[in-house]
Amino acid sequence: MNQRALLLILTLAVCNGTRTEAGVLDRLRGWVGLGGRGKAEEFRKNMPHIRVGAFPGGTGASAQQTLRKELLDSREFFVAGADEKADFVVEGTSVGGRVTGRLRDAKGKELFQRSYAAPGLDENLKALTDDVIYTITGRPGLATSRIVFVSDVSGKRQIYVCDAEGGEVHQVTHDKHAAVAPSLSPDSSMIAFTSYRSGFPIIRLLDLNVGWERGVTDTPGSSFGSAFSPDGTHLAAVMSFIGNPEIFVSDLNTNTAACVSDSVGAPSSPSWHPDGKQIVFSSDDGDGPKLYVVEVPQKEGQSSRLFRWRTGYHFCTDPEWSPDGRHIAFTTRTGGEWAVAIKPYPNGSVHVVQSGGAEHPSWSPNGHFIAYVQHGELFIHDLRSGNRRSILRGYGRITEPRWMR
Repeated sequence: MNQRALLLILTLAVCNGTRTEAGVLDRLRGWVGLGGRGKAEEFRKNMPHIRVGAFPGGTGASAQQTLRKELLDSREFFVAGADEKADFVVEGTSVGGRVTGRLRDAKGKELFQRSYAAPGLDENLKALTDDVIYTITGRPGLATSRIVFVSDVSGKRQIYVCDAEGGEVHQVTHDKHAAVAPSLSPDSSMIAFTSYRSGFPIIRLLDLNVGWERGVTDTPGSSFGSAFSPDGTHLAAVMSFIGNPEIFVSDLNTNTAACVSDSVGAPSSPSWHPDGKQIVFSSDDGDGPKLYVVEVPQKEGQSSRLFRWRTGYHFCTDPEWSPDGRHIAFTTRTGGEWAVAIKPYPNGSVHVVQSGGAEHPSWSPNGHFIAYVQHGELFIHDLRSGNRRSILRGYGRITEPRWMR
């Protein structure tokens, strides 16, 4: 879209008031967010059309406006205007911040009706948005999802959490020395992180609901780089209590750990396959870090199988499996700078998502986006359109983002 066309649309929106804003500006947002009018037409054609209907009640007007924004931000739908044809309609009531939401299809069939009674209106509408997305697409929404990351804004590296738009930033660790390498449990109730309070790296667990904190195992030596299993009952981590660092899997119910790797290098950054049967990690044997996959024993006494997963690059770190297990994102080097890349698993061509200093990729729960950092800023990259946006900047140097799964 050229500048004259953009100016014309904005002028029409201002002159024609609320009705034009509801229709034209929604399209404008889609065009800008998806890289041009051609992409907007493709977006409109392929995405379900949804209309936000009436929301009577004392907080109904605010609820209607906020719900429209949440649905637009999701990039899952084309949000139709009041006079446009829609595949789905979401409507309801909102009184005192509480929300009752109803979703029906174009034929009028009710798909669900639910009430949301969290303390805040925004929180209730985020939950409604995610329910709408899951009902229509079968994929989890991102409105209630969280991203953990590390920042040095306080003077020392600590762990923070924010929402998928970079808002609601909250510091969750206050270690005297440093807290790094966060990993969120599948239900987002717990964070595993690496602490240096004892002088060497040790993994600790922090319950975000009640605030208690504990170590993972009672074994000596260092431990770092943890990742929760898909069911949240185990933790993969690098431990060195038997000598050389290896990948261990800890049972969080019994505090026991079993070694699953047998490498001669320095392993790091484990990530679970969604089925819980494989772990990908990076290991450096002195010739630059490469990626390896180990099969996790499913029964006691069963041996594990370790093999190198070739990407075509000599330097690969920070691997993370996609939510469907069909791709792995990782950090590599191109042209002497960090870059985020994706490769299908087990085979396929590598796609460089972002170069020029991008690193630490992490998948969104629906697999449509990747979060990463570039020069200390936190970005969200839409893998369908190729567009990206900075969601958090000016917050110290941000590293190691991890999206809730």
